[in-house]
Amino acid sequence: MITDKNPLHEVDAPCYQAVMLVGPPGVGKGTQGKMLAQIPGIFHVSSGDMFRELDINSKCGQIFQQYAGIGKLVPDHITIKIWQDYMAAKVREQVYAPESDLLILDGIPRNIVQAGLIAPYIKLFKVIYMVCEDREVMFKRIRGRSLKENRIDDSEEIVVRYRWDVYKRETEPLIDYYPQDLIRIIDADTTAADVLHQILSSIVPIQKNHFKSPFM
Repeated sequence: MITDKNPLHEVDAPCYQAVMLVGPPGVGKGTQGKMLAQIPGIFHVSSGDMFRELDINSKCGQIFQQYAGIGKLVPDHITIKIWQDYMAAKVREQVYAPESDLLILDGIPRNIVQAGLIAPYIKLFKVIYMVCEDREVMFKRIRGRSLKENRIDDSEEIVVRYRWDVYKRETEPLIDYYPQDLIRIIDADTTAADVLHQILSSIVPIQKNHFKSPFM
């Protein structure tokens, strides 16, 4: 199996100004990410989109294919390197301007190891922690979305609960990892518009205080 232990990034690599979305499967991160991405001055990056756009002929693409082909997660340092390449490409393509766009990270970092690896390359303003107390509501959302998108296997009960267990074990500890003054709890057990309103109340002041307007 191909491995890569080269340094993740050059010493003078850019530092991206970011907000992170965290929440369990079915809480609505994808929905919110899509809506946020439509707002000028915001650039949304989901781990799913990042992997789907990966060039399978690249070195990282070949590594990803090898792990995905046997049903294993890509090693953390490779995931972060893929993210770095993805961000650099978006800057080159001029679809993301770090000086004027707030970066929304959705699904990355996935765990504390990735958080440590990505830390030198982001300035993190907030961790948006989306919470829904009713687990069964989230399970229902996952199953419904999977059927709508024709991903029948993902709608099976065992798969839904496995994804939940992985989140609780791997991702939720991020909430204790980061300084608590960065955490903003969002009530996600409400309408999508209300959730968006709560999120915007946190990130609009960040845009005003730290970014120049994309229209200037």
